[in-house]
Parts: sequence; structure tokens; C-alpha cells
Amino acid sequence: MSEKDQLLIVNDGSELLQGLQEAIEQLDFETKVCRPCEALEELKGTDHTAAVVLATEKLSHLENEFLDKFAARVKALSMNMLVLADEAAGDNLIEMLHGHGIFHAHNSESCEMLKGRLAMLFELRGQLHELTAELKMQQAISQPLNTTFTQVGEEMQLAARLQRDFLPQQLPQIEGIRFASIYRPATWVSGDIYDVMRLDERHVGFYVADVVGHGMPAALLTIFIKQSLVTKRISGHNYSLVEPGEVLEQLNEKFVEQQLHDFQFATCCYGILDIQTLQLRLANAGHPFPMRFDRNGQLQELETKNSLLGVFPGQKYFTESFQLQPGDKLLVYSDGMELAFVNEGPDKPLRFRKEFEYLIHLDVETMCNKLVEIIEEEEGSLHPRDDVTIVGIELADH
Repeated sequence: MSEKDQLLIVNDGSELLQGLQEAIEQLDFETKVCRPCEALEELKGTDHTAAVVLATEKLSHLENEFLDKFAARVKALSMNMLVLADEAAGDNLIEMLHGHGIFHAHNSESCEMLKGRLAMLFELRGQLHELTAELKMQQAISQPLNTTFTQVGEEMQLAARLQRDFLPQQLPQIEGIRFASIYRPATWVSGDIYDVMRLDERHVGFYVADVVGHGMPAALLTIFIKQSLVTKRISGHNYSLVEPGEVLEQLNEKFVEQQLHDFQFATCCYGILDIQTLQLRLANAGHPFPMRFDRNGQLQELETKNSLLGVFPGQKYFTESFQLQPGDKLLVYSDGMELAFVNEGPDKPLRFRKEFEYLIHLDVETMCNKLVEIIEEEEGSLHPRDDVTIVGIELADH
């Protein structure tokens, strides 16, 4: 032991046990004795105190506040402490005695027992210092990482708020037609985007797009889709609606022109509904087919097959027409909702799974909400969470 190594004995004025005095003499420890009121000051800036003994007849004679501060100070200095007393009064004191590096012994212990305990305080000192040094190193490493993670989390929250600002703040209000939407990102941000917009007094346009992949790159591309999708051709005071197939052709060319790395592609389904005739004109770029439910609950996929966006320049996208009827419901969704359906073969129509069948006769808003609830129950290790976006349209049954 170095000449500077010292055992600090904190004593409340009671006579030190004969066994403790003998143990100290036999171990040839350098000691210093102080009263509790001096203990905290004694430990300030010290580098020669190796271990501490708190010797008192009863811990209850000492104030809890002092014991808390003293124990915390001893731990902060990576020291071991032996509390030598007849009793530990109060839960707070008992909790303190079970702290790392703080041991409790009764005044009735023999000199040999106390010698062993004191020797242990010094033997464990090196190990405690090594562990403390390692802990500080780990904290030094983790602190910048924690700061970085916090900053990234804040930035992702901001990105999520900004992305939501690009979504429709409210859906069109049209007599005889009810709209509903669901937008549930798998993480902070989504690779999905949608819109429902009044194109003129007679037509409503809507789309759901899904960028291949997740995270911030996919989210950034959803904003690109929002800004690049052109639904009207304006000339002076006149305008004409762009057919869905042409809308997707123009969007595909803009995607290809970007020459994006890492094979960033997207799917999109864009439609125009004539609210007077209920004719639906639809184009699809590799997106799941929209689902039509008639008033009797029969399901029909509106098939419009075309290539993904961003794959081939000059790709042609065709517009298909479908005649809807009063009482119909239409769901346009991203692939995160495909868990709801079952496909029994290439020649068999897609249909709801049994646990979803009761939804068919609900109003479109309730149907969308219930769909997401059931999908969330299904997700887990076998079905990882995915972005889910749904646009629902319900025609009044006159």
C-alpha cells in the first residue's frame, strides 16, 4: 500500500470499538478520524483516501440527508465504505447500505472479522477503479452517440410533420359522395402519399402512390411525386383535364430524368371520377388494383396493368373506364393493406379474408378504420409493419 493510502474513519463521537482499533493496528493502516460534520469537506479534492469507515453506535443518530450525500460522495470517488453500526433505521438507510461498494457490519463482530472486511475494502479498490474508469469511457463514447440519436429523432419528427403538411388537410365535400382516408407510416416518415382533389365542378381526382423502400429516401420521393403530378393542362383562361394514363406517363418521365441511384421506383394509381355520370377513368403503374364493392357486398378488382414508375423511359400508361353505381364503395390502397385479402389462385378473384367480411356492409370511413385495426393485430415477426395508406369513396345509394 502506498504511503498516501489512508483509511478515513468517520465517527460521531462514540468510542471506537476495541476490535476496530486492533484490526487497524494489525493491518498497519494509516488512518484519519473526523466527525460527520467534517466528512464531506474531508473528501473534497482528496486523492489519498483509499477507503472509508463510518463508525457509529446507531445510524438513526445521523441525519438521513447527511447519509445520502455522504454515500453519494463516496460512490462518486469510487471508494468502498464499511458502515459499522448496531442498526440501520429507515428504508432510505437500508437502501443506502445495499449500494455498490457500501458494506454493513455490526459492532459485535470480532477483530478477525473486521480485519477481513477492512482488507477487502483495499483489495476491491483497484477493481472498483477499473470498473469506474471503464464506465466513464463508455459514457464518453455513448454521450455523443446519444446526442446524435436525439438530433436524428428530432429531425425525423420534423420531417414527419412536414410530410403530413403535403397531405390533404380536408377531403372534398360533395353531396352524394363520401370520402375517407387512412395514412399510417411504419416509422416516423412514410413511403406512401395520397391526395383527393376537386378538379372542377364535375370531376374529382385522387391517387395513392407508394415509393419502393422505407425511411427518409422514400419519404423525400413522395414529395417529388406530389410536386410532379400534373392533373390539368392550362392555356390562358381555358383548361383541360389530363387523362390518368397521360398523368402517369409524364410522372414516369420525370422519375427517369432524375437518374436516381439505388433503383428508386414507385407505384401509383390515379383516377378521375365524374360525379354526375359516376364514370371512373383509371390508370395504374404497378400499384395494387383498387377494390370495388357493390351494394350487395360483391367485390371486384379494377384491373389496369402497367409498369412501375421510374423503370423505362417512354413507357405508355393506358386509361381504363369503369362505370360505378349508386351504393358502390371503392378502396384504393398501398400494399401494406394486402394482409386483408386472400388469393386462392390466378384464376380466382381476390377476396376479403373471413375476419374482414363483416366490413363490407359498413360505411367507408368505418371500414377503413377497422381494416387498419385488424392489420395492426396481424403484424409481428411474420408480418413486419408496413406503411398503410387507404383512400375510400362511397357513393350514396339513391
